[in-house]
Amino acid sequence: MARRISEQEVASVRLLAVELSEDEVTVLAAALTTLLQERDDQAIEAQAGASREEVEAILEDIQTFLKHATQQSVKS
Repeated sequence: MARRISEQEVASVRLLAVELSEDEVTVLAAALTTLLQERDDQAIEAQAGASREEVEAILEDIQTFLKHATQQSVKS
């Protein structure tokens, strides 16, 4: 279950530190992938409150995180 660790504002951007399970992060990545595949730019902006490019960048960060987490698990 997701848990908020901390919150701070930097240059008028609210930054949140959260704790999520690997499964929760995987579900988030799947939801963003579906959003990008099934919606046009205007619908993405309306639903996500972010541009297609911003959502793609977030998804890329999540996929990189998941890839590294998987590599760490294999090494252990």
